[in-house]
Order: sequence, then structure tokens, then C-alpha cells
Amino acid sequence: MPPDQASAKPRLPLDKFLRQEHETILREWESLDRQTLASAREPSSEELRNNLPDILSDLADQYVRALDKTRHIDFPQQGPRKHAQHRWEAGFSLEEVVREYGLLRVTILQILSSRTGELPEGELVFLNEALDMAIVESVTTYVGKANSQLQSERESLQVTLTSIADGVVSTDTEGRITFLNPAAERISGWPKAEAIGRPVDEVLVTLDETTREIRSSTTLRAIDLDEPQQSGNIFLRRYDGELLPIEKHSAPLRDSRGHFQGGVATFRDISEIRLLTAELSYLAFHDPLTGLPNRALLFERLTQELAYAERYNNTLALLYLDLDLFKQVNDELGHGVGDELLTQVAERLLDCVRRTDTVSRLGGDEFAVLLTGFELQTFPDELATKVTKRLSEPFVLTQETVNVSTSIGISVFPEDGQDAESLVKHAHTAMYQAKARGRGCIQFFAPEMNRRATERHELEKDLRTAIAQDQLSLYFQPQIAPGTGQIIGVEALLRWHHPQKGLIPPARFIPVAEDSGHLMVSIGNWVIEKACAKARAWLDAGHPAVRISVNVSIAQLRDEAFPDYVEERLQHYRLPAGLFQIELTESIIMSDIEGAAERVRKIKNMGIHIAIDDFGTGYSSLSYLKDLPIHELKIDQSFVHNILTDLNSAAIVQAIIRMAQSLKLRVIAEGVENQATMDFLAENECEGVQGYYFSEPITPAAFEAQFFG
Repeated sequence: MPPDQASAKPRLPLDKFLRQEHETILREWESLDRQTLASAREPSSEELRNNLPDILSDLADQYVRALDKTRHIDFPQQGPRKHAQHRWEAGFSLEEVVREYGLLRVTILQILSSRTGELPEGELVFLNEALDMAIVESVTTYVGKANSQLQSERESLQVTLTSIADGVVSTDTEGRITFLNPAAERISGWPKAEAIGRPVDEVLVTLDETTREIRSSTTLRAIDLDEPQQSGNIFLRRYDGELLPIEKHSAPLRDSRGHFQGGVATFRDISEIRLLTAELSYLAFHDPLTGLPNRALLFERLTQELAYAERYNNTLALLYLDLDLFKQVNDELGHGVGDELLTQVAERLLDCVRRTDTVSRLGGDEFAVLLTGFELQTFPDELATKVTKRLSEPFVLTQETVNVSTSIGISVFPEDGQDAESLVKHAHTAMYQAKARGRGCIQFFAPEMNRRATERHELEKDLRTAIAQDQLSLYFQPQIAPGTGQIIGVEALLRWHHPQKGLIPPARFIPVAEDSGHLMVSIGNWVIEKACAKARAWLDAGHPAVRISVNVSIAQLRDEAFPDYVEERLQHYRLPAGLFQIELTESIIMSDIEGAAERVRKIKNMGIHIAIDDFGTGYSSLSYLKDLPIHELKIDQSFVHNILTDLNSAAIVQAIIRMAQSLKLRVIAEGVENQATMDFLAENECEGVQGYYFSEPITPAAFEAQFFG
């Protein structure tokens, strides 16, 4: 064997080399790739290698199949294509993909350097050509992807421009129109075929909204100044000559490389927005039911008129109206009838005033009339009288004829206030004073009213605090059988111990709570809760079973849930219904509250007793005594005090007792303060008495010691 043959290295086919060094090639390539390209992405090994293992395997397989080992023939492109697609989706640039193949070539050659001569030269050519082909396929894939994306973006842009509601117009560098989208055609009225090629200021002619003068084109200005331009309030003169309010923005147009292409303008029809804005503005300052100015607009006009009156030393007046009995209309006939009534009230008020006066609905059944420009000081009173007379006439509605009246409070500038808030506040205060005098009354504001109103407001605020801070308490007063002296009942009476003002009598704070409504319900329910709890405690302590009475307000009786609340409290404290009694005044019984009679019957059906308090002072009627489920009458103390000195009072008390006996009702006389009065009541067979002769209202502990001890 010749020496040169003995020293020659064995021939290594390319396919065997690629299979033997498969993992080594991938591992070394991965290390280089991470260092140079993929360091910022931190992909997993599988993600980084992607399709390279298949590419190496395909390369080995193709070498075996190739007839001419010196040329690359039909190298499969699926592997490089998939690799390129993955890299596109991962955000690799084309340069990075090409460099990856360069790193693969370097890796293979580095491994071959230690095995020089084993791989024939022709096979190296095959390897290089195969890698070059893979690079070509990557470039082809990237170019295809980029073109597809560009086409998609173009199509998306075209769809967007076609479908958006805003008009879009583009021009060349000379300001001639090159494009209109459908919205631009619709808004401007210009057909696309006629508009293309025309100067933009000939197609998009804009005018100042105020002066109606033609304005210079913002699109041409954007082209000339090379910066965006915006139009204010302008009209667009359409193709047919109609003027349309629009908003318009213009800007210079550049391509992706920054080269100047011309200008672009976007504009939109704002006529519907203007109409909606006007409608919302109207609704913000007008009552939706009557169409009258609302509180906000009244304050605005009042403020303007005050400034004028102060400058020219004029007088103005504000009438504050509240409908009497409106709630009764709503409760009995429904809100639909109530709304119809309010609409007719508004119409009558407008008929009563001058065109320069402002009639406003403040909310609910409250209205205001602002009077300006009058000379006679008697004018506000004369107009108020005219209004009360006009509103006292019957209202003929769709299904009903309704009679109401109105109470009016009047404040005058400058005597009663220097600003809008003060005048409204003082007129409101005067209105409440008018209501206190009766229906259909008129009252001018006086400073003393404001003082009382302020005190009342402070009292209401303190009363809310009293509930939260447990300043309220129950005192108890016994009811005695005059013949035996035996206790037959007890009335729970509310007391308020103010931390600064001391003991505040119920006559002061109960009316305030009743005006609030919700506040009275909270207080009334608190009384029922505490009374039930105390009655249960007395039973548990072994004291005699005594019926406990609580006073119920009109606010509580309006609440549909009131009977359920009472029943739930009795069940909670395991208190027999027969040991509980509610007291209602005649005025409450006769108030015609919708559902009141049904609620009273529901309470009676639970076994709870019903008493009429202060009997004889209200709207006494034998019919309601017959029709309602009443168990007890309490004769008002104004009659009881005088039965020994006033024959009429004595006769009234005797008549009430006889009537109650005939109706099988128990009678309790209030305000008994001496033995002689008690003897008179005993002789006339009054079943129970209550008053200071036996005990004033006292604390629970004192009551237990005195009557259960």
C-alpha cells in the first residue's frame, strides 16, 4: 500500500456527519444564537431551535437521494419556510433570521475543522448551497408576509375610510383633491367624480357661523405652514348651497418615509349634536312636566334681575306657592291625575302674570313667580290674591273634577334679602307661615319668621342626632280604674333630654319630626320597639300584665309596612297582642289617607287594641266610630279640667261616656288632677282615668317602684 494511501483519513459522507453531530451542532448553535440574537427574548430551547432540527434532518436525507453530490437538487423548503414563519410571528427581523443561518454555517464549519479531510470538497459545496437555499426561502417568506400584511393594512384602511361617519378628503401638494370617502360625498353633497381634481377650497367652502363670511381653507393653510390646523364654529356650504354646521381638522400628509404628499382634512356633521345639545340644555333648565323654568333657571334669572334692580334702584318680589291638599289628590286619585292637575296649575299661573314675569316649578307641588318692573308696592299682594282666587276654582280633569287651594309666601327686594338664595329662602319661610294659618292664605316674610324657621331647622338636625346618640327615652303614666284604684293600663310617652338645652317637650319636637315624615317614622318605630321591650321585661319580672299604649303618627300610618312592623316586634318580644294598644288622634282617622282604614283593621285583626286620643277636639263623627275597629275613647283633658265648674264641659263628658257605653267602647278620661274630678267620673261610670292626680309621666324605674313595688 503506498504511504499516501496509508495516511489518508477515512471518507465521511455528509449525511452521516449531520446525524452523528446533530445534537452537538444544535447545542453549539443555540449557545451562539442566545449570545448574539435571542438574549433579549429569553425563549426556551425548544422555541429557539424551532425548525432547525428538521432542517438538518432534511439536509441529510436530501444528500442521500441526490444523484449529483456536487449540486443541491430539490432541497425541501418546508423546513426553512416554517422556521421563517415562526420567526416572523415572534418578531424577528429578516436580518436576524439570515444571521441565524450564518451562525449555523459557522457552527458546522467549526465542528468540521477538527475533522479536516474527512468531508469531501463536493459535499461542502452541497452543504453551502443548501444553507444558501434556506436563506433564500426565508427571504421569500418574509417578503410574502410583508406584502400580505401591507395589502391587509391597505384593505383595512380602505374599509375604514369607507365605513367611518367622518368625511375624509386628501389633496396633492397643490391643494387639488385626490380622494373623497363616501362620508365626505354625503356630507358635502359633492359627487366623487366631480370633486376629484378640483381645488379643495372650491369643494369644501366654509363660512363663519356668526358673520356668514367665507373663511380661508384650513387645508391649504396646513399645506402652506406644514402643520395641523383646526376650525372653530363654521358652516360648510354643500353642493346644493345648503349650510351645514361642521367640525373640521386639517393636516399635512406624508408617506411612511416622511416625504410630503399634500394635505388631508377630516370633518363631520354636527347638526344632530347641536340639536341634542339644545334639547339637553332646555331639559336642564325646564320642568319636563309643565315646561316651566325649573329651580336652576329661576335662580339664574333672579340673580340677573337682582343685579339690574340694584343698579337702577328697582324693587322686585318673589311669590312662593304650595298647593293645599295636593298630596290627597295624589294618594286618592293617582299620580296621573296629579300630573294633569300640575299642568293645569301651570297654565293658570301663566294666565295670571305678565309676559315679563317668570313662573317656575320648583318641584312637587311648589311653584314660584318672579315679579319685576312694578311701581305700586301693593302689586305683589294683588297678584297673589288673583292667583289664590284663580287656583281655588275647580279643575276639570280628564276623569275627575278637583278642588285645591294654594298658600303663598312673599319676599321683597331689598327688604327681605340681597341675593337670590335669601329671597327664595324667606319666601319659602313665609309660605309655611301662610299654611299654618289655614288654606288659601297669603303671608309676607317677617324677620321673626326666619328666626323661628332657623330654630326649627336646628331642632330637626339635633333630633336626628338624638336618635343616633340615644338621647330619647320613654316615660310611663298609669291608667287607673276610678272605682277600685287598680292599674288597668299604662301609656308610653316620649321624652328628649338634649345635652345642652335640657328636656325638650314633645309639643316642640314632634311637629318637626312629622313635617319630615321619614324622621317621624324612625322615632315612632323606636317608641314601639322600646315599649314592647319594656312590657316583655315587666312580664319576665313577674309584674302584673298591663296593657301598654303608644301614640302613632300620621307618617307611620301612611307606611304600608307599618302593620307588619308592629306584628314583627310583638313576635320578637313574645308579647301578647292584647297587651298592646295604639292611640290615633281624630285628625289622623279623618285624614282620608289611602289605605289607612285597611291598615287599622289589619292591626285590629292581630288582636291589638285601637284607641282614639284627644276625643272631642277633632272631626268627631259617629260614622267612623261605627265603621272603624275602635276599642277605646280617650276624652281630651280640655273637657275634663272644667267639668266641676263648666256645665257644658260636664255635659260633653257625660255624653261621650254614654255614647261609648252604647257602642261598647271603653272610656279613659285624661287630665285628672284632683279627687273631686275622679269622683265625678266614677259616678258617671267612666272606666279609666289618667292624670297628675295619680302620677305624672315617670321613668321606668320610678314606675316599677311606685306601681309594681
